Amino acid sequence: MQEHKTTNQEDLILKLDQDRAWLLENLDKGKWSEIRSELADLERKISKLIIRVQESYIDI
Repeated sequence: MQEHKTTNQEDLILKLDQDRAWLLENLDKGKWSEIRSELADLERKISKLIIRVQESYIDI
């Protein structure tokens, strides 16, 4: 059961990182210029969250 839960968490983090990368790519292309700063801030927060979660896996 724990292995299944870990796999689900890893899949969720992978999908979140893919979405973060997509967001960053589109921001770099100039999309959503009217809310660019808010979306860039969101991308940075997602990145920090992913790093913290990955570091917590290392500590286990």
